[in-house]
Amino acid sequence: MLGSTKIYGCLADPIDHVKAPTIFSSIFKEKNIDAVMIPIHVNKDNLENVINTLKKIKNFQGMTVTIPHKTSIAKLCDYLEQDAEFTQSVNWIKFDKDRKLIANNFDGQGFVNGFLAQNFLIKNKNVCIFGAGGAAVSIACSLANQNIKSLKIINRNVQKANELMKKVKVINKNLSVEVDKYENNFSLYDCNIIINATSLGLHKNDKLPFDVSKTSPDAVIADIIMQPLETDLLKKALDLGRSVHYGKYMIESQIDLAGHFLDLW
Repeated sequence: MLGSTKIYGCLADPIDHVKAPTIFSSIFKEKNIDAVMIPIHVNKDNLENVINTLKKIKNFQGMTVTIPHKTSIAKLCDYLEQDAEFTQSVNWIKFDKDRKLIANNFDGQGFVNGFLAQNFLIKNKNVCIFGAGGAAVSIACSLANQNIKSLKIINRNVQKANELMKKVKVINKNLSVEVDKYENNFSLYDCNIIINATSLGLHKNDKLPFDVSKTSPDAVIADIIMQPLETDLLKKALDLGRSVHYGKYMIESQIDLAGHFLDLW
């Protein structure tokens, strides 16, 4: 590492599950880019102080943002690009020459691109998403642009789920959207794609977000958690013979988008 090295970060709490620092530092080395990406473990109470401090570090160029800061950090940014503005959720930020904080969100596009790249189909599918936080909002909004047949949103906080439904309806007013409370006896059997966009699965002994045995044998079970690669949810799905989609594909399919956003290539 040289004095000219540019520093990028990955902001999270907890931090153990993040893959971006390893992925991007490897890419920097491969492309001979004088930069590194480091994990930054920050809890929500210190988020604003950390952002204000990073503004003062002139060779700190930007970062990716993950659980649980995606919506909170949107309020601390000076400018939100289109997807971040609409979703009010952020997963990439950079500093301009005046140290103003510019933000965007590639989670939704990243999930869709990664899913399609694994030869799964989205068009005309009944989709269910668990969660209504930052990543769920981005993914649901991107799915609304993909000619899916219907969307079911299941979340503990029904108000947040309803807010997400309104955003989805702005994108696709004709899409059939249903909201259900997490505790209710919801049906999953008619869903072709079921996505865990909650943090359940990050920690050992987390309960499963839903009962995989209540899904159709033809359903695709997707998780956005990257570490562990094979969450308990995906293990259960594989045991029952379901097709699965791993969380790592969401970040991997964002590499090119993020690189252009950060002016790396």
